[in-house]
Amino acid sequence: MNGKFAIEIKGLKKTFGERTVLDIESLVLESGLSYALVGPNGSGKSTLIRLLSGVEAATTGHVDVLGDATREDLAVGYMPQKSYVFGFSVFKNVAMALSSSGLGKNEVNERVNRALDAVGMADMADARGSGLSGGEAQRVALARLLVQDLDVVMLDEPTASMDIAGTMLVEGALKSYRERTGCLMLIATHAPSQAHRISDKAVMLSDGHVVELGDTSEVLSTPTSEAGREFLSYWAV
Repeated sequence: MNGKFAIEIKGLKKTFGERTVLDIESLVLESGLSYALVGPNGSGKSTLIRLLSGVEAATTGHVDVLGDATREDLAVGYMPQKSYVFGFSVFKNVAMALSSSGLGKNEVNERVNRALDAVGMADMADARGSGLSGGEAQRVALARLLVQDLDVVMLDEPTASMDIAGTMLVEGALKSYRERTGCLMLIATHAPSQAHRISDKAVMLSDGHVVELGDTSEVLSTPTSEAGREFLSYWAV
């Protein structure tokens, strides 16, 4: 879509029984920017992404779209931490994302090849999905998103199963995709160093609450909350 938009979160809460795993009073995410969700395990990163992507329902609260779009206008892509690939070929795993796009065969083939090349899987296009390693499966799942034209891309630890070379390749692919599409990108990562490399803004969660929000470089260098300082004390950014 054309035009600017923002996702506005108000009073968003997720509970399981008596346990509250996410409680965000207010948060606005703007199109054209890349946001890193950082924080320790159990801080609510995956829960927030699942709620925003519609995979899971909130207990209370609202998620609204502001600006030149409605929720129905936005094409949203979500990649869970545990990526799933089907047993058929890598090429078909990616091409299936365009099955209802109306694009011609040549255009589909071109897009799939470009996406596979971006994540370093072009030479494995004919390989069976069932024989891939965890890191290879993550890259195929990512290509399945990058082959589409999305307004919002949400990724939960997209490089968790990758080695350093694969991680750097994927980070480059994500940067290029955002620059090309102008999408809003939200990436959950446990590593502040990765957040520093790939995001404009950082949202730090602790015990389900937003404790830091701002330019990534500022959040990671001068956190203002005790929870933020404690988390970052374990990392060298």
